[in-house]
Amino acid sequence: MDKNKINADEFVSKFMEGSLQHITYIRTPIKIFALKDIAPYLRTPIPPIFFGYNLLIHLTKGYFQHQIESTKFMVKAPAVMIANYGHISAINEVDRQAEGYCVLIKEQAMTSILRDQETLNIFNIAPLINLKEEDSADLNALLELLYKEIYDDKPYTSYYESIFKTILLKIMKLSDANKKLLRHQEIAMSFKQLVYLHFAKEKSVSYYADKLAVSTNYLNRCVSSVFKKSAKQIILDVAIMHSQLLLSETNKTIATIAYELDFEDPSYFARLFKKVVGLTPSEYRDSTKENK
Repeated sequence: MDKNKINADEFVSKFMEGSLQHITYIRTPIKIFALKDIAPYLRTPIPPIFFGYNLLIHLTKGYFQHQIESTKFMVKAPAVMIANYGHISAINEVDRQAEGYCVLIKEQAMTSILRDQETLNIFNIAPLINLKEEDSADLNALLELLYKEIYDDKPYTSYYESIFKTILLKIMKLSDANKKLLRHQEIAMSFKQLVYLHFAKEKSVSYYADKLAVSTNYLNRCVSSVFKKSAKQIILDVAIMHSQLLLSETNKTIATIAYELDFEDPSYFARLFKKVVGLTPSEYRDSTKENK
């Protein structure tokens, strides 16, 4: 799937329009943009894409609708949205007057800046955190510091990494992600991370239960209590979201995509796709072409 990753420059060229000279190319592994420089130029809806970064958006004004895998979030200011690397995202709607900051972080930068336990906590944060105005103002002040240093003629790596780490720790505090996870939450989160790695070839719940050394019944109870969906539904949702990416980004036939994702029967894949997405694979492909 790595060949389908979208980097920052590709995102600008494919999904933004108008005069974009104000958007500066940044070489640092942590990139930050003011939303007022992005929101008015987006061509929405943006179809599912495999974005090659961890994404953090702090919204101080306006709204946007963001889809991560199969879940849609209506984000209204003040709020923080986090999409971890490895997930597929779509942007359905954006307020052109939106303000705040968008931060892109390469995966290797995340792992080098944070200690193991802190990295785990970041992955356990709920994608959407609604903020109080006071907390939003504190977070915005930190992001302004990060923005100023990243765009300095000679950005000081240790300094901007320290600011970024402080931002993440602030978000973890606001999200309660610093609290110790319960056993069933750990199992559910570990399951979902495994699904992102193995969904294309492994769709049986028993495979993941074996990996986690638990029974399938216990795994289902853990997953259902955290995500309100069965383990099987999570696996299929992730597979269908990736098929949306392949339908919009490649010319592969529907049958080829079905087989590539290890569905034995393309007709079953098509029925499942319509149940999850609301359109047939062909209708979905046509709709993404219309929006390009």
